[in-house]
Amino acid sequence: MQFHQLAVAEVIKETEDAHSYALFVPDSLQAMFRYKSGQHLTFRVNVDGESLSRSYSLSSSPETDGPLVVTVKRIARGRASNWFHAHVKQGTMLDVSAPTGRFVCDGTDMPLVFCAAGSGITPVISMIRSALATTQRNITLYYANRDIESVIFRQVIDNLAEAHSHRLTLVMHYDARDGFPNADALAALFATTGEFQLYLCGPAPFMATVQQAADLAGIPTGRVHVERFDAAPASSVEAADLELNSDIACDAQVTLGGTTHVLRVDGGQSVLHAALAAGLDVPYACEEGYCGSCAAKCVEGKVAHVRNDVFNADDLAAGWILTCQSHPRGDGPLAVTFDV
Repeated sequence: MQFHQLAVAEVIKETEDAHSYALFVPDSLQAMFRYKSGQHLTFRVNVDGESLSRSYSLSSSPETDGPLVVTVKRIARGRASNWFHAHVKQGTMLDVSAPTGRFVCDGTDMPLVFCAAGSGITPVISMIRSALATTQRNITLYYANRDIESVIFRQVIDNLAEAHSHRLTLVMHYDARDGFPNADALAALFATTGEFQLYLCGPAPFMATVQQAADLAGIPTGRVHVERFDAAPASSVEAADLELNSDIACDAQVTLGGTTHVLRVDGGQSVLHAALAAGLDVPYACEEGYCGSCAAKCVEGKVAHVRNDVFNADDLAAGWILTCQSHPRGDGPLAVTFDV
């Protein structure tokens, strides 16, 4: 993965635990850092002598003509997020990769429903800003937080709701007041909205609740779009399958930047780690199956995922894989391309 040095132009305190970082992009890198709302940047930081890669979503919108802005919520034992809050100031130089990510709005005119919790609002506020600026789609935002003091972008959200009251409906949920989000209540909300595209982002328990509500409301899986900030448990079926076949090895062709490389994927080794061991500069970040930075397409052979919190059944059928979680399912040839 290629990184470029960008300077921090401004640090904005959103809440006690969430800071936004505006980045200055020089003219020579403007084309490289064009992005779609909902995408993220990957940062390489040195924490206590160890190089860490972390992806943070863009909260800015490309249609507002402002700087690139990412928002980082400090979490307990989060080495990178705590490093950002403690060390990153105006003028700090950061190693940043080009924008990536598939959590972007579809191209239809169908209404949009966003469900976010905590810092899951980060890509969602970017998408809402863009949709309001470039479409006439009706939008509903269901935003869950512990209490009103923990709401990230509270003033921004209020301003957008006031300026677009005929199109943007807010449902603000506070655990301290309303209890934890409830699947039946969410399903009832979905039932009043008609057909729509559903986008959800937040911690794993919240995501599970929203997905349960989507199932109760009968929303087709193709209209449910997911972005996770933490990894869900591995699929017991696929994990068991990999345990039984952990000694499988195969030859693989990996296409990157127009060049095809032939390498060996050893038993128990992921496609990503085999590519890295062969010296290929392939993209990746979380290595836990939820950020999508390592996405590629499998064009020959079969793989099994240990985890997959990015692709739905249609994506998998089209050949999309997370290389950090993909292991060969047979000893025949495997062909993967990152040029997609």
